[in-house]
Amino acid sequence: MSLGWIILIIFLIVLAIFFRGASSFLPFGGEHRILITEIELVGFRLLPPCAFSHRIAGRVINRTELVLTEMALEITLLDYADGNIIEQRDKVIWLDVPPGQARDIVEYVDLSRTRQPFGTISWRYRIIYAKGR
Repeated sequence: MSLGWIILIIFLIVLAIFFRGASSFLPFGGEHRILITEIELVGFRLLPPCAFSHRIAGRVINRTELVLTEMALEITLLDYADGNIIEQRDKVIWLDVPPGQARDIVEYVDLSRTRQPFGTISWRYRIIYAKGR
């Protein structure tokens, strides 16, 4: 193949990327934000520590027309007695939940900075964002 053909092919590829957008050529392209109100979390619980890591478990229900592929949660540990925040972490979870379906998940969450509290801890969570394709 001559140098002229190689330059022409490269030019056409760059031109196609410019007009169609780079995301159409990447395997993770075409992602869309999902409203967090369209994702339902059911029965989420914080499981006891296991090898310096806690686990969260529950069911994720996808109420969108997209396949849910990614979700980020903010997890907050609280001192039960006074409500002070002990630790707060963000956890990204990769999923594959088709439209209108649900999946049970168990995910590890690194809460290693948290010492064993003297009393009882409570926790809360919220969805930061969700993505789908």
